[in-house]
Amino acid sequence: MDRVTEQLVEYTQGFDPGSLSAGIRSAAVDRVVDSLACAIVGFTSEPGRIALEAARGFTSDRPASVFGAGFATTEELAAFANTTMVRSWDWNDGMLAQGGGHPSDMIPAVLAAGEAQHASGAEVIDTIVLAYELLGALGNVAPTRASGFDQGTFMGLSAALAIGRLRGLDEAQLANAISLALVPHVPLRVTRTGNLSMWKGAATASAMHSALFAVRLAGLGMTGPEEPFEGVSGLWEKATGPWELILPAQPGGQMVVEISHLKQLPAETHSQALLGLVPKVREFAKADEIESIRIETYYQAWHEIALHPSKWDPTTRETADHSLPYLLAVAMVDGTITPASFMPERIADPALRPLMQKISVVEDEAFTAVFRPGGNSIAGQPRARMVVTRTGGEVFSEEVGYHKGHASNPMTRADIDDKFDAASEGIVDPDTRDRIREVGWTIDAADNVADVMRVVTDFRRDR
Repeated sequence: MDRVTEQLVEYTQGFDPGSLSAGIRSAAVDRVVDSLACAIVGFTSEPGRIALEAARGFTSDRPASVFGAGFATTEELAAFANTTMVRSWDWNDGMLAQGGGHPSDMIPAVLAAGEAQHASGAEVIDTIVLAYELLGALGNVAPTRASGFDQGTFMGLSAALAIGRLRGLDEAQLANAISLALVPHVPLRVTRTGNLSMWKGAATASAMHSALFAVRLAGLGMTGPEEPFEGVSGLWEKATGPWELILPAQPGGQMVVEISHLKQLPAETHSQALLGLVPKVREFAKADEIESIRIETYYQAWHEIALHPSKWDPTTRETADHSLPYLLAVAMVDGTITPASFMPERIADPALRPLMQKISVVEDEAFTAVFRPGGNSIAGQPRARMVVTRTGGEVFSEEVGYHKGHASNPMTRADIDDKFDAASEGIVDPDTRDRIREVGWTIDAADNVADVMRVVTDFRRDR
């Protein structure tokens, strides 16, 4: 095996759950509950419906439950459906590393694997912490985004390694799980460029499907290429170039699960802090009194949610939640961002377009320079400035940084409960919502995570 594979396997085998502090374990539980909230609202999405139906009708002697659907299926298909639900509204956690993404996309795969083998809640929490750390370490050093490859590149192998450890795979099997998760699954970043499709919310779900299949194959003895990173035609040569892996991701510092950011609003990460200014702007001026809104921000924010022409005239929900002009305009008019902000009729509302056309977004090179500080790019140091001019010439200007939910401005458990309430409204009744939330908050004490999944597998109101 190549050196990177050796490092990953060595860290996985040496991972010691006994060394995890109460704070680390609590952070992992927070992200499970946050993910369940996202899954409930994701159950109503069209990608969630499609993924659920794709999982229907398949059985296994190691079944795993589909969120809200009232049935079980194979681990791989449950992970695909459940990750799609968690991800589809772009409301789950994230990290800002150069090979970043949304680490909680891996939680449904861990839950599926844990349910299938009747693991304890504590074992599932340990596995989530490990998966986050592996993904963060890889994302911290490997420029997949800049090379044109998508977030699932390292998610699949990180989940496969963590789940492989849960399954008791040996050194050789873990190495093969890495290779079998990575080599067939190096996804293109076209998923997140231009006019966005449903696949934006399902791409990493595909990586989770691949991860569980890789673990299954490796456990049965399937071998993969020995040098998936450093070998001829491997990842280094064809995608990222060489890099030096550091594990843990922040030696002597916080673990990745502690510093991945949560989101208060169902909108793209880089918009969160700016959307937090909207109440102040609404006090300064009504929407029809605004002459212009100028946003100065770092390169990735500009590139992700303001560069493409589709951001000024979104036609899909996936584009709308990645459109800073749309997000600011609808928040200015409605007062906030909710799932209702992304209904087809709201996205297409012609009354929003004039305000969107008054918005400009430019890169501030000083903000770009500090966005990924050395040794802490997982959390990042986001900065942006909003300058609003009224028709009478008065100017509102304010700089923002860490949004509510960032590690430097964290959401409390009360905030997560509020989000859970908002995500559940109109989808599950209060009793069902509270049962799901309770098993989430106490998952680390569950003797068998299958008991947890039995609660979250049915959202029907008449239970």
